[in-house]
Amino acid sequence: MTRPHRVLVLVPGALGDRLSGPEIRAWELARGLAADHDVTAAVRAPVSGHRDGVRLVPWTRRRVFGEALRHDAVLSSCLPPFLLAVKPVHRTVAISDQYDPQELELATLASDRARDREMRAATAVRRLQLRHADLVLCAGVRQREALLEVWPDGATAPPPIVIPFGIPPAPPPPRRRPLRERFAQIGEHDTVVLWWGSIWRWLDAATAIRAIAAIAARRPDVKLVITAGRVPSGGGDRFEAAGEARALAHSLGVLDRSVFFVDDWIAYDERHEVLADADLGITLPLDSAEAHLAARARYMDYLWAGLPCVLGRGDETAGEFAEAGFATLVDPGDPHAVQRAVLALADDPRALDAARQAGRKLADERRWTSVAATLRAALRSRPAPRRTGPGRELADLMAGATSYYASQASMRMAHAAPRWKDAATARVDPA
Repeated sequence: MTRPHRVLVLVPGALGDRLSGPEIRAWELARGLAADHDVTAAVRAPVSGHRDGVRLVPWTRRRVFGEALRHDAVLSSCLPPFLLAVKPVHRTVAISDQYDPQELELATLASDRARDREMRAATAVRRLQLRHADLVLCAGVRQREALLEVWPDGATAPPPIVIPFGIPPAPPPPRRRPLRERFAQIGEHDTVVLWWGSIWRWLDAATAIRAIAAIAARRPDVKLVITAGRVPSGGGDRFEAAGEARALAHSLGVLDRSVFFVDDWIAYDERHEVLADADLGITLPLDSAEAHLAARARYMDYLWAGLPCVLGRGDETAGEFAEAGFATLVDPGDPHAVQRAVLALADDPRALDAARQAGRKLADERRWTSVAATLRAALRSRPAPRRTGPGRELADLMAGATSYYASQASMRMAHAAPRWKDAATARVDPA
């Protein structure tokens, strides 16, 4: 491929003021690629024009299909079959970003026919991506190893390329203290421990709440704030465990005293002020296969904001943060270890400052500009695919497409279920 390449990036949601991890990653990679290439982002919202050097178009099947034919490469977390179908006769490079292990997230739900069917479909969709993509991306070495274990026969892509989750340039100075403004119970000099991001079922907010409840008995100045807003792209309700976390805090007598919940999704351009109003970050995963392969956007926000953190032992990024001196690791499900880690940092300003300094050094290595450079280099070195006609590849693709569209239908049903439930409740109880 000659440069500059024309690259189409499919963003899995809208580019509003509230973004979750998949939208952030797709958008930041689009911006990073725009340094060398002509980049178009297809967004699930009626948009047009340019933003940060990236051309924006609406994500509709007809528009995306037409744009793909005019671009040299297409990047998506899930390349749809209607784009893969033209690969045998078109020279567009198909890039699949497999950083989010959805099957492992689904495995955290209670087993039933619907979940099991969706897991089978998700596994088949991943195989479809690996079988037909020209380049495969992932977010870490462990993810790369896991993908190679299931690498399908006949795949034409080279081994997966590690593109870590990155961070933007350093945030601007905060102008507000939004947590203290929101919760009068948090004093000016209190120590704020921030659980940043949703409480998913594969995470362990209960251990954090129990630890803070125990600390509060002798240190009421230590407060835990949990951000628990709904995912802006929708469909996350079945993975949410905020209700159980709130009930636990209430049962321990610390709700709205030492443990607080922010029920709004924090706007992307305001998140630095929330992070800056905290003294420590905390995220604790359950001991699961998901934790082993996770690439969490929330960890990168801790790093971006220079917020030292207490993290659960087990995932790759947590280990990197700890090795750099930025994070303290605790074993899964151990509230006593969490207590010790929180108080060790809260009571030692020098240790806290050393962690911040370590974070600044690590942050310089993880900027999106550096991360995207690896992808730009891969595009430069990847020759245009040689297409030889439909043949067996198209037949295999058609079989995989059935699983893809079954998966999409299952996701739409899961997204709609909470709305159906809310509507039914409203009809029964208008009050």
